[in-house]
Amino acid sequence: MKKTLIISYMFPPISGGGTMRPLKFVKYLPTFEIQPVVFCPKEAAWKAYDFKNLELPYLKNIPIYRCGIQRLKRYYYLRYKKGLHHHPSYYLLALKYFYFLDFFSAWYFECRQQLVNIAQTEKVDCVLTTSPPHSTHLFGLYLKKSLHIPWVMDIRDAMTVDPNKKQALSKRIQNTLEHFYEKKFYAVADAIISVSDPIIKSIKKRHAGLKLERKTHTITNGFDEDDFFGLKHKENKEIIFTITYTGSFMGKQTPEYFLKALRLLTETETFNPSAIKLRFVGHFDENILSIFDQFSSFFSIEVIEFQPYAEALSYQLNSHLLLLIVNIEAHEGGDQTMTGKFFEYIGANRPILALVPNGPLKELILNGNFGSVAAPKDISDIAEKFTSFYDEWKSNGTIKFDPALELRNSFTRKKLTGDLAKIIKEIT
Repeated sequence: MKKTLIISYMFPPISGGGTMRPLKFVKYLPTFEIQPVVFCPKEAAWKAYDFKNLELPYLKNIPIYRCGIQRLKRYYYLRYKKGLHHHPSYYLLALKYFYFLDFFSAWYFECRQQLVNIAQTEKVDCVLTTSPPHSTHLFGLYLKKSLHIPWVMDIRDAMTVDPNKKQALSKRIQNTLEHFYEKKFYAVADAIISVSDPIIKSIKKRHAGLKLERKTHTITNGFDEDDFFGLKHKENKEIIFTITYTGSFMGKQTPEYFLKALRLLTETETFNPSAIKLRFVGHFDENILSIFDQFSSFFSIEVIEFQPYAEALSYQLNSHLLLLIVNIEAHEGGDQTMTGKFFEYIGANRPILALVPNGPLKELILNGNFGSVAAPKDISDIAEKFTSFYDEWKSNGTIKFDPALELRNSFTRKKLTGDLAKIIKEIT
């Protein structure tokens, strides 16, 4: 079997959307005769954990090496334990590591020599780095140049011109650095994969001189049928329309437009507020919680703190409607977003109300009959699409969900990992 060294900052016990992609690659690569070896942080502080994922049976057969993150501990302690978002320690870290893409490059400088030793001991045939954080790719560049190992870059979010980030002065400076490192990475990597066609298209356009057509590939996120096995559909004894959102609101994302649309419907007496329950499951900052508070007097909003992955999926299963939000317009770069939450939702087999811009995600939802799409900031459009679902539930007690099964099944984690396996075999 070929051996692939997978380097990911996001790995159990860290929890979040970014963790599932490398975790599922690790699970299914052996099916395609590729042995994964994992390199991840030893004590990575983060805002959410799911320790149950450490007990996944297939991880027992995978070599997992952990190193760091001594140099980042104080940053995480201050930000996530103390809740301080401005502190001299941040600026000291910035002065030392800002040139190297982000604070997380401290992990690279702390552990790169140990990684070289691991790669040599394990005799790996290929290395895969996945981001964000984008400084993770420094490991791939280092191994490629020092050991001449074929290298695959996996980019979950746009590396530069990220539509979720506000363009403050510091970010504009960082964009210049990111562009510099992008070109440096892409010129050396043997393959570049990302989660959406628009991200790949933007990469090829920005670096046309590198002629990247042959080494760029799209591998979307997906869902794993095994994750839903054994989860029970709980009988809802309440006659209430349940709408669920799972995850966080990062960057510019916000539930505000959706909540304004529902407030409009209550003011026009389109529906009875006591007949619905909005359920938000995840880690939410003070800004998002204050938005919930603003609307809590109009209808029931249930805020449930971050849950282990299986529990979050159970909430999805036990809902009438799933809410998907991408508030960034297409001209702002929102068309690049192919959120992993969408694939979880189609795995749960529940209809989706999606507030997303024009682009591949919208087309996929409509072509697959996975739900209904509203313009992300158009309150009247959101209200109209929601009313359609509500009226169907009120008439029938449920909402019909009849997706295009062939299209749905093309997004299983196993199938998508097979696509990755082909790329690895080609470059090795």
